[in-house]
Amino acid sequence: MKLQLTLPAKPGFLHTLPALDVIALVLVFPLLGPSFVQQTGIEVKLHESTWRYEQMENPIVITLGAGQNRPLWVNKKRIPIAKLEEEVKRLRNEEGGKSITTAVLKSDVSVPSGVEKEIIDRIKTMGLNCGLLYKPVVNK
Repeated sequence: MKLQLTLPAKPGFLHTLPALDVIALVLVFPLLGPSFVQQTGIEVKLHESTWRYEQMENPIVITLGAGQNRPLWVNKKRIPIAKLEEEVKRLRNEEGGKSITTAVLKSDVSVPSGVEKEIIDRIKTMGLNCGLLYKPVVNK
């Protein structure tokens, strides 16, 4: 006696549901993943401005925080203010070479303008273009 196959020749829609679940998960995780990642660094209250920079390629981000000791961060690495030139030279040698031509300064509103000017002057003497990062003004 010969056994007969009782399944249809073409599998129905029921067999594709697990594949759709996998595709949905593959799409959902990259969209939700960044919201669960903890951001490092310090919180800086930026100045407001209506002026906008154009998109910059591969800038060095220098963050100058508030407080008595004024923490300085260069690309998410905390350094003493005295070692700013050394760290920028290291970044240019290791990460981008001559392709790094710009530094962006994120400065807290409570930092005196004299300290900002000193950091900008030190950046400019290294041959980099420098810009201050502002928070856009919200039109009401």
